[in-house]
Amino acid sequence: MELRHLRYFVAVAEKLHFSRAADELNISTPTLSHQIQALERMLGAQLLSRRKKSAVSLTQTGKRFLEEARATLKQAENAELVGKRAARGDIGSIEIGYILSASCIGMLPEMIGDFQRDNPNVSLQIVRMETFPQLKALIDGVLDIAFIRAPERYPPELTGFVVDRHPYYAAIPKGHPLAKRKQISLATLSDESFIAGSLEMDVGFWGNLGAVSKPGQSLQIVQRAPDIFSLLTLVAAGAGLGIISEPMRGLGIPGIVYRKISDALQEAEIAVAYRKRENAPVVKSFVQRLRARARIYL
Repeated sequence: MELRHLRYFVAVAEKLHFSRAADELNISTPTLSHQIQALERMLGAQLLSRRKKSAVSLTQTGKRFLEEARATLKQAENAELVGKRAARGDIGSIEIGYILSASCIGMLPEMIGDFQRDNPNVSLQIVRMETFPQLKALIDGVLDIAFIRAPERYPPELTGFVVDRHPYYAAIPKGHPLAKRKQISLATLSDESFIAGSLEMDVGFWGNLGAVSKPGQSLQIVQRAPDIFSLLTLVAAGAGLGIISEPMRGLGIPGIVYRKISDALQEAEIAVAYRKRENAPVVKSFVQRLRARARIYL
């Protein structure tokens, strides 16, 4: 049984006349009659009572079958519509991972809000995750889009581009002598003790120290913290200084002052990563928007 058999039957059932139904379907009356007979043979049931001059009436079985035929055709039309909209990227779902700084600068809320307004039938799910776990989640298909700290290179399966850059700041305990300075230079940091991220933590926090130390240069790292909140808490306690990207100043941990590093060796970069062979239209549509934003703001 094919959908055309159902369409033919519904047309005849609504017109109660083979010739009129055939005209509506743009086929010949004998062809339509043959198709209805074929449908009845498939079902092993009589759907129509034939009368003279192409007129028909529905049997009890035909009346019941008409309800199901209409419902099936409606579902088929809906499936076709959903398929076309999904192909255009109008519906679907996107799993998004993000690092905290992507949210703190307002970029992630802005992108989600704009995309959701224009695509109300797209579901956007977000989860905060460090950079390395996000890259693995992309490869495994758990995430579709990853807002990460820009890596030196992407895994072979992935690609990405920078969407935002911002300067580095020194997080300094309020009672520290450097807290009185308006701005901090690399020279003033050379003899300081630092709180660093754990080795398993986001590449960004290890990379943060690259803003104040050249390759091969060693820093005095007195403690490692598992996350940015712990790092800043230790700074506020006077355990050492922290190097953070500009958006992290908004976390508001008491007992800390933030001073821009005037001659930092690098900027903090937020990138968007995704699969090279991504074929979901809705994901590609989101990536295109991000590219457009990057061209405007960078």
